[in-house]
Amino acid sequence: MITIFGSDNCFHCLKSKQLCEAMQIEHEFVDVYKDSATFQRFKELFPDAEGIPQIMWKGKPVGGYIALTREIDNYITTVNDEGESDD
Repeated sequence: MITIFGSDNCFHCLKSKQLCEAMQIEHEFVDVYKDSATFQRFKELFPDAEGIPQIMWKGKPVGGYIALTREIDNYITTVNDEGESDD
C-alpha cells in the first residue's frame, strides 16, 4: 500500500496519484492541507521534508515522485526476477 501525502494543487502529487492508478497499485492520497491535524501528522512523519509529495511505501518513507518511480521499477524488477509475469 502506498500513501501519498500531498496537495491537489501540486503537479508532482497528482502525477504520483496518476502513476499508481496507471500501474493499478493500491494507494491512498492524503491532502496535507485538509486540516491542521493532518498537517501535523505529515510534519511528524516527515520532519525533514522540504516539499510535497512525500510518499510512504509499505509504511516506510521513500521520498517524492522520482523516488516513487524508482520504488516501482525496483518492485517490478524483483517480481520479474522471481519468475512471475507482469500480468
